[in-house]
Amino acid sequence: MSLSSEKGAGKHALELVETGAQAQSAAATPTSFGAQFKYLWRSKRTVLAALGCSTTPVLIGYDLTLIGSIIANKEFVKDFGVFDNSLGQWTLPANRQLIWTIVQFVAAILSALGSGQLNDIFGRRVCFFITIGLTTAGALVELFSPDWKVWLVAKLLMGAAMGSMQANTQTFVSEVTPVQIRGFTLSLFQFWIILGSLIAACVLQGTSLIGSSWSWKAAVITQFVPAVLSLMLFIPFVPESPYYLVSKGRVDDARRALARIRDPIHHDVDAELLEIQNTLEHERQQNSNTDSSSYLECFQKTDLRRTMLACLPMFMQIMLGFPICGNYLAYFLTLSGVTDAFLITVISITFSMLAAIFAFVLIERVGRRPQLLVGSYGMLVCLLVISLLGFFGRGQVWNSRALAAFCIIWAIFYYSSVGAVGWTIVGEISSSRLRAKTTSLAAISNSFVNMAWSIAIPYLVNTEEANLGAKSALIFLGIGLVLTVVAFFTVPETKGKTFHELDDLFIAHTPAREF
Repeated sequence: MSLSSEKGAGKHALELVETGAQAQSAAATPTSFGAQFKYLWRSKRTVLAALGCSTTPVLIGYDLTLIGSIIANKEFVKDFGVFDNSLGQWTLPANRQLIWTIVQFVAAILSALGSGQLNDIFGRRVCFFITIGLTTAGALVELFSPDWKVWLVAKLLMGAAMGSMQANTQTFVSEVTPVQIRGFTLSLFQFWIILGSLIAACVLQGTSLIGSSWSWKAAVITQFVPAVLSLMLFIPFVPESPYYLVSKGRVDDARRALARIRDPIHHDVDAELLEIQNTLEHERQQNSNTDSSSYLECFQKTDLRRTMLACLPMFMQIMLGFPICGNYLAYFLTLSGVTDAFLITVISITFSMLAAIFAFVLIERVGRRPQLLVGSYGMLVCLLVISLLGFFGRGQVWNSRALAAFCIIWAIFYYSSVGAVGWTIVGEISSSRLRAKTTSLAAISNSFVNMAWSIAIPYLVNTEEANLGAKSALIFLGIGLVLTVVAFFTVPETKGKTFHELDDLFIAHTPAREF
């Protein structure tokens, strides 16, 4: 289709009268806090389904914290490290940790790529079970690993689980949730990861008192508990995605799925089903006019813009300072005199969880775009202050305390904006036909940048390397400023808009600030 014909189709689409479902959703969108939370309570079936879809991020957050902290466990170091005669103690070589990190992220990238196809072939439910299976298999390999090379297999499996989770969760949640509360359920993605981190930190604190290899093995075993709980919440409450079912021609199954998760008194299932059918048919006609989709379509016509918009917040999550402000908060707190590692973790996670809850409250009130931009402005200010602290008073207690304080303030801005809103945009911005694949590409971009900085940041910060310390925040300040300017001009507002309405706006090439 030529550009002129595409614009003509967009103009025609905007002239169409809204379907009954679109008009109903627009009219019923709550505006006050009270009305919004009343609608949430009335939609408890949907909320339960969204919670069931969102349990896998808890597993991944649990594992990331568990494995990130377990490398400091003396018994773990003895089992997987080497004895350093010059120091007279067991150590865990940095090159082994680096290999584990690279393998995990590469596995996440490849898994996310494959998950984009599997979601469209076998459905969202099957991919959810694949994620659970991968985390369970990874935990089993961790438990019975005799050496660091076998542990590498566990990192491969856990990385694959992370990629599968990132590609599946937001796709699934966005497709089972009505537009009125879609932002609420999507914004909690980061909250569930943080919750998993908190549980893992508490478990590690308890098992650290054991004086044998079971001090880390017991912590690994506990990963099976949230996996079982995930299945218990998912199986009875979460049907297959109605969008997936309609795309496969299973309209009656889609109607039954909607009936399971919608309030029969206040919600018109047939009207929503009609909207899903119209949306998918409209997108099919605008693209290849076939039912199947490909990754190539994500980079064609208006879908290219949507793919870039899905990936932009993923870059912003990392490039606005997470590698230093998120990962090095514990380091700065230690320098400021806080020596209890568990206390450090609890301080960090508590502030992060409060910010994530704040994001949940705001997202359907202020919208995605303002929340993303205001939080980014706040993070840029924090990065500027942290950069200046890298030049003045370095090594002094007041300096370390100031660094820790601004890292915490940065975290509040992060988890109330880019951390929560970024994944919300990923779940909403793509076309319905390409949602699974667009989400996979966003997950891949996040893992790739995260991997690069996980390798680079120790060389920038550590005293035996470049020794930049807090000065390295200047790098993120510069790149983050550029990305924030790009976001200002390109990120549209998606709050309160059905997927069909978003399709029309993108086809018409509507500027971001006119959405």
